[in-house]
Amino acid sequence: MNIEKILEEKEIIPFFQPIVSLENGDIFGYEVFSRIKEKSVAEFFELADKSEKIWKLEKFCRKTILKTVSHLGLKTNIFININPEIIFDEDFYQGYTLKLLKKYNIDSRKIILEITEKCSQEKKILNEITEHYRIQNFNIALDNVGAAYSGLERICSMNPNFIKIDMKIIRGIESDTLKQSMVKSLVQFCNETGISSVAVGVETAQELDFLLYVGVQFAQGFFIGIPNNLPEKVSAESYARIIAYKKNLKELTKNKNKDEEKIQTSKKPDLNKEKGIKSFLEDFRNAEEAVENGNSSRIGELAAQGITVFPDMNVLDLMNFFNSNKECTFVTVIDLNQQVLGVMTHSVLADLLGGRFGFGLNYRKTVKEVMITDFFVVNSAEPVEKVATKAMLRDEKNLYNPIIVTKKGIYVGVVTIKQLLDTIVSVEVQEKTREITKKNRLLQRQQMIQERDMKMAELVQKSFYPSKAPCKNGWETSFIFKPMASVSGDLYDFYFDKDKKFCGLGLFDVSGHGVASGLVGILSKYLAEKIFTKNQNKPLEKVIQEFSETLAQEKGSVENYLTGIFLRLNQNQVEYVNGGHTDVLLKSAKTGKVEILGGKDGNFRGMFLGMPGLPSDCCSTVKNQLEAGDILVLYTDCLIESRNGCGEEFGIECLQKILQEANSKTPKETLSYIAEKFKTYTKGVPLRDDLTIIVLQYTGIFD
Repeated sequence: MNIEKILEEKEIIPFFQPIVSLENGDIFGYEVFSRIKEKSVAEFFELADKSEKIWKLEKFCRKTILKTVSHLGLKTNIFININPEIIFDEDFYQGYTLKLLKKYNIDSRKIILEITEKCSQEKKILNEITEHYRIQNFNIALDNVGAAYSGLERICSMNPNFIKIDMKIIRGIESDTLKQSMVKSLVQFCNETGISSVAVGVETAQELDFLLYVGVQFAQGFFIGIPNNLPEKVSAESYARIIAYKKNLKELTKNKNKDEEKIQTSKKPDLNKEKGIKSFLEDFRNAEEAVENGNSSRIGELAAQGITVFPDMNVLDLMNFFNSNKECTFVTVIDLNQQVLGVMTHSVLADLLGGRFGFGLNYRKTVKEVMITDFFVVNSAEPVEKVATKAMLRDEKNLYNPIIVTKKGIYVGVVTIKQLLDTIVSVEVQEKTREITKKNRLLQRQQMIQERDMKMAELVQKSFYPSKAPCKNGWETSFIFKPMASVSGDLYDFYFDKDKKFCGLGLFDVSGHGVASGLVGILSKYLAEKIFTKNQNKPLEKVIQEFSETLAQEKGSVENYLTGIFLRLNQNQVEYVNGGHTDVLLKSAKTGKVEILGGKDGNFRGMFLGMPGLPSDCCSTVKNQLEAGDILVLYTDCLIESRNGCGEEFGIECLQKILQEANSKTPKETLSYIAEKFKTYTKGVPLRDDLTIIVLQYTGIFD
C-alpha cells in the first residue's frame, strides 16, 4: 500500500496505551500511536520521507489522533510522537497543530509532543522543534532516552518536560546492576531539574517493582496496559502493585516516625497523661457489660495497614526488605483481589534460608511456596475483647504474631498484640474498674478476674518495662526480672536526662500481687519517671517525698503501697534514697570489700511510699569518688527473704559473701554468678515473691 492510497482511504487508526502514575496508580495520560490495520505506521514515514510527503502523512496522523481524542471526550494528557524530519517542510511553521486544537476544543497544555531522537539528527534541529512547540504552550517529551545519543548534555539543551527511558534499558532491569545504576542516575537528575521521568516498555511485575523502588514517576508498557483503539484502564495487577507499594511505604514511614517519637519521649507510658489511677481503674467493669450489650469497640477500628506482599515475590527480595527495614518483622501475603493467602515473619524466613542447606534449597522459591498458611484472622466487626480472648488461646509460637483483620474476606489490616493490649488498658480496663474504686473493693474484685484478664494485664505490664539495660555515660548495667505470678508487684525503670544520657534509676516493690498491684505499678512507674526527671537539681529526699505524696493523691482509696529506691548517677558520685526498701550493696573494685550503701544502722531509710498520713523522713545518702570497676547491687526482698529446703533465709550476709566472692569483669557476669548461687540455695522451693536484681558497674568512660 502506497502513501497516496493510505491518505486517500483514510485507514489510519489511533491506538491508545495508558501511562500510569507510580505515585497513586491513576492514569496520567495515553500515548497515542497511529496504526494501519493494527500495524505500525513507522515504515510508511520512512517511505514518506523518501517521497517528500512526510509532512502530509504527519498532518493526517495528527489530525486523526486529535479528532478521535475530541470525539471520545478525553480530558487527560495525550502523548503524540513527532517525526523530526518535518522541520524541513515549509508548512511546519504555519501553526497547523494549534489550529486543530482550537477546532476540536483541546487544551494545548494537555498535549505532550514526543520528539524521537535519532542518530541522524543534529542537536540544532531538535532544539528548533522544541522551541517551536514550546512557545505554543505544548509540553515536550524526549523519547528513547538511554538509547542512541541521548546524553545528559543534550537533554539539558532541550530542557524537555518529560524524558522517556528507553525500553531496552527497562528490560530485565531488576537483575541488571548496570541498568539499575543508569536509571537511578536519571531519576536523580530528573528530581533535581524538575523533569518528569517515564519508563517505557514495562512488561513484568519485577520491572515495575524496581521502578517503584527507585522513584520513577510514570510508566507504560504491556504490563501496565496494551495499546487499544479505545482508551482503557491500567491492568489490575499493575494497579494493585502500585497501591500496595505506596501503602507499604506509608506504613514504614509512619512506624519510623513512631519510633522517633518514642525516643523523644523516653518511652513514657501514656496512661492518659495526667489522669490518676482513680480514673484509670474507675471504668474497668463496664467493658464486660459493653461486650454483652454489643457496645464494645470493634477490632477493625484498631487495624493498621501493615506491610503486604504478593505471592510471586522472591524470598531473597523479601529477606532484603526485612533487613533494610528493621522495624518490620511481619508481612501479609495477599492476591490481586486483596484476599489473604498467608503471612511470613522475619524469624521464620531467616530460619528457612539459614542452616547448612537452607539457602541452597530455598533461595529460588517464591513467597507463596514458603508462606505460613495457619494464621489468625478475624472479621473487622468482632469486639476487641473477644478477639483478645481468642488471641491468648494461640500456641506459644504464634502468640505474639499480629492479628489479620478482614471484611467480607477482603484484607483490612493488622492489629499487633501491643495495640490490642494498649486499647484494653486505655478503654476496657478503665471501664472495668469503676465500681471497684467507688466501693473500695479492689481485693475482692481481684479474686474474680479471669485467667484471661491476668494474662492480658501481665503482657500490658511487661510492655511498659524497659527491655534493655543502658550501658553508657560511665556505667554498664544488667538485670533480671522474674515475676512470681502473672502480674508482678516489682517495677524498675532507667532514667535519662534531657540529652538522653543515663542519669539514674528507680526500683520499687508494690504490696500485693495481681492486676491491682500491676496497675498501681504502672501508675507508679509513670509518676516516678516524671518526678525524677523534672527535679534533677533537688535532693533525692525531696524527690521521693514528692513522689510519695503525689502517688497517694492519684491512687485515692486504693490500699496498695510501695517500698522503693531512687539512685542518681553523676560522674563518679552516687546519690541514693531509700523508702522502706531493701539495702543497696557496694563492692569496691580496689579492695573487693562489700558494704551497705548508707551504713548498717539504716537511719537513712524512710517509711512506705504512697500511704497518706505516714511520715516521709527519708534522708539522701551520697557516695563520692567511685572508682572504675566499683559495683552496685539493687534487689527486691525476694532475694534475701527466700528460703532453702530447711527453711533458712538466704539473707543479706549470704548475699554480701557471694558478691565478695564474685570474680567477674562485667555486670552481666556478676549478675549471673549471684543468680546461680541463689538458684542453688533455693532449689526445690518455689519463689514466694517477685524477684528483681539490678547490677551496675562504674566504668569511668563517658560519652
